[in-house]
Amino acid sequence: MDSVKLFGKAPVIVGVLRALSIRDATRAQEQGADAIELRIDFLNEEDRNIEKLKEFASQLESPVIVTNRRKEEGGSFAGTEEERIALLSSILDAVKVDAVDIEFFSSDEVKTKIVEKAKSLRVPIIFSFHDFKGMPSRSELVKIIARMYKEAGGSIAKIAVTPQTLSDALLLLDLTYKLTRGGKLVATIGMGPVGRHLRVIAPLYGSVLTYGFIEGDEEVAPGQFSVKELKSMLDKLGVKVKAK
Repeated sequence: MDSVKLFGKAPVIVGVLRALSIRDATRAQEQGADAIELRIDFLNEEDRNIEKLKEFASQLESPVIVTNRRKEEGGSFAGTEEERIALLSSILDAVKVDAVDIEFFSSDEVKTKIVEKAKSLRVPIIFSFHDFKGMPSRSELVKIIARMYKEAGGSIAKIAVTPQTLSDALLLLDLTYKLTRGGKLVATIGMGPVGRHLRVIAPLYGSVLTYGFIEGDEEVAPGQFSVKELKSMLDKLGVKVKAK
């Protein structure tokens, strides 16, 4: 699927799904989610069965981003890197998804395997970078994002960092605005107390994705809003969210 068609016209509210629950997926859509992130690392072992995943995805009405997050970047997958990537690769082969999220600082071998698989299936690649303690300098962020596109062939550069000051937050907004004005698809996410408002504000400056938890569930990352809260605030700010 063309990433520009899916993510390029307006910010997309992504509901994070922690279980194979059609009820939860429906609730996410009702609360305002435009897409679902299926977090494989949160599933129990039984639900990581390929046939179960295939059947579940076939029942979803929303676009699906598949993620199997490693522990080093806030995930819960307990197996080896080889097992993590093998499972993700198998899912791409068997399950219709609209994008795959892979950590940019995974090993080159891991990245190459997923990139080649995703490209062969024409699945957009979201390269992600997470910093739960702080935020790299502007120049370092620019380098990381440039590498995501140029070296690795990513479709979307996703940067989730933890600003420590309002100056950090302004830097991230300015970078988002300038990159998107230059035609890049980026998703910038602020974590923690100082960065939390960026989950709502960054879409005004061009960030194409913002993530929320389903009401009644727990936040997946520090400072995350619920899908319903995101939808309400973006509507009030006049940000045109992607039509369902």
